[in-house]
Amino acid sequence: MRILLSFALFAAGLLAQVAAPPPQNPAVPPVPPVVGQQLTGRPQPGTPVQPVSPATVVAKLNDKPLTVADINKMLEDFPMQIQMTITREPQKFLQQLMLFEELSKEGEQAGLDKQSPYRQELAYRRMMMLAQAEADKYRNAIVVSPDQEKQYYETNKEAQYRVVKAKVILVSFSPAAPAAATPPPVSPAGVPKPPTAAAVDGAHRTEAEAKAKIDDLRKQIDAGADFAKLAKDNSDDKTSAAKDGDYGDIGRTSPYPEAIKKAIFALKIGEVSEPIRQPGGFYLIKAADSSYRTFEQVQTEIHNTIVGQEFQKHLDSISDQFKITIEDRNYFATRPAK
Repeated sequence: MRILLSFALFAAGLLAQVAAPPPQNPAVPPVPPVVGQQLTGRPQPGTPVQPVSPATVVAKLNDKPLTVADINKMLEDFPMQIQMTITREPQKFLQQLMLFEELSKEGEQAGLDKQSPYRQELAYRRMMMLAQAEADKYRNAIVVSPDQEKQYYETNKEAQYRVVKAKVILVSFSPAAPAAATPPPVSPAGVPKPPTAAAVDGAHRTEAEAKAKIDDLRKQIDAGADFAKLAKDNSDDKTSAAKDGDYGDIGRTSPYPEAIKKAIFALKIGEVSEPIRQPGGFYLIKAADSSYRTFEQVQTEIHNTIVGQEFQKHLDSISDQFKITIEDRNYFATRPAK
């Protein structure tokens, strides 16, 4: 109980140095460790770190000497990020530590840990912390061999790691609905952006006019017209138009609409899609080239994916032990919290 309560109080009060009331859900900001750092404070850059023996007196409490061993004993039950805050202002840290320790003792003596809502909160936090600790322990113990990683790569190479170099022509139109309520066209970087007069020539084109233009461009391509020149002269996305319509490499997980990616990966090299309607514009897409992300490029990603899959199997195997059926849904809908 002392550990949990002290942790919460430190998060809210110690790190804020009790300068203001703690927020409702305080978070402990991470404090980076310093190599060679001593409990007596943060050494200045270039200052040699002198070894300190456990018997060295580093502070006093009511004139009682506090040694390195005493400080370590006082802090050993606290998470590392809390312990590290002593390097900022040791005196204030220890002052607050004594305050919270005393409040914790008084609360325990008053039986607050057995009263609502503190009892429930402590029990819940304990359960969640232990569950998270066990989950982390299991996940960190999962071993993935290089052979497993390579097998995963070969099995999923086409579905996950193929990339297509795409060229695109965009013919924009003004949506009938208010602009704020309609998703804007997609930029070459995959980030939606509203068309502007400076960036898009067809900002005030109707959808019917845009459809007629994109169909005409498609016919010109079928007749042998150069896609790159058509993109440079006609695409309303001026960033890609300046590069002959080049949108770069697009993968299965690239941040583009699914309709766009589906069309791209259905194309053979050199093929051009039929017009694809998206909010605010029509697209023609050419698959200029195709390649694969190398195993070395995705090895870490694959490792994490396999670990995640194995970990999820473990969680499912535990969860499947418990078969829950609801006999009276109304009870749960109306049950008051106690």
